[in-house]
Amino acid sequence: MSRLAIELKPGVFVASINARVRDRIWKKISEEWKSDAIMLYSSNTEQGYGIRSHGDPSREIMDFDGLLLMSKPDSKRDQKEVMSISDFSMVTEDSPFSDLKGFFNEKADSLLLEADDP
Repeated sequence: MSRLAIELKPGVFVASINARVRDRIWKKISEEWKSDAIMLYSSNTEQGYGIRSHGDPSREIMDFDGLLLMSKPDSKRDQKEVMSISDFSMVTEDSPFSDLKGFFNEKADSLLLEADDP
């Protein structure tokens, strides 16, 4: 990479290359590298650039009606949301939410069965 690009800091490269060279570099990265990579490049989009991602980077590429944005997942928040959605331990039979408890348990069971079917 150092032959084609300037290394701004370890692992961060900047270069002005054509699409053919860019695609060959990306093919090599995606086939041979065992690390994560994100490539930003000039493109004929509204934003003027495109994004490629390889591996499991800490940022996720989100497409909002053609607008590419980077999102950093908040694993702590996601875990709390899953727990709050699935925690029905405090719902009693006389609670107004008891019907919801049954409904969500049935839905969860049916989704699990669908996932198990080949």
